[in-house]
Amino acid sequence: MALTRVPVLIGAAVVLSFFTAATPARADTTVYALDPTASAVDFTIWATKLFTVKREGEFKEFSGEVSFDPENPLNAHVDLTVVTSSVDIHNAEHNELLKSEGFFDVDRFPTMHFASSSADVKPDGTLSWTGDLTIRGITQHMTIPVKLRQPEPASGPSPRVFETTFEIDRTEFGLVGVPGAKGFNFSVGKKVRIHLAMAMSPKS
Repeated sequence: MALTRVPVLIGAAVVLSFFTAATPARADTTVYALDPTASAVDFTIWATKLFTVKREGEFKEFSGEVSFDPENPLNAHVDLTVVTSSVDIHNAEHNELLKSEGFFDVDRFPTMHFASSSADVKPDGTLSWTGDLTIRGITQHMTIPVKLRQPEPASGPSPRVFETTFEIDRTEFGLVGVPGAKGFNFSVGKKVRIHLAMAMSPKS
């Protein structure tokens, strides 16, 4: 289970223009802080009993920043930390189960973390970040697709939003549950879909 509330831009030139439009063209790196009130860390799980059930959840506490050279989006870097005890699947009993040692084990692992090490812009304009995702002290190297959602000109000073949706295998991070526990009273699938929407504003 993990961090969850992806995608084609119209060409590499458009992606570059998005970044250069964010700030005047300078050689230094601009740091953008995550606005938690306008951002989301959501996830979706699937469980089966007699039929398949989709469950939606979220993490309510998180922080992070994105930095990049506006003249070179390939230098983009993201750092995101999520507080595991803030997990909410909209059921008190299931929330406690997810916080237990069979899942996030929040007492031993109070946070999970993603940090990118490189970025890529493909010829079709698709943007991606490659980096390390750490949950329960287990780190997996992965590449995630990213979409930059620009505010409409008429919407005023709305923050730019980096958005991604991807899947993980929860068992690869030690999220295996507790043998014999009633839990969700369902067989929970291994795949978890994560959705991040990171609204960024220039860091003061």
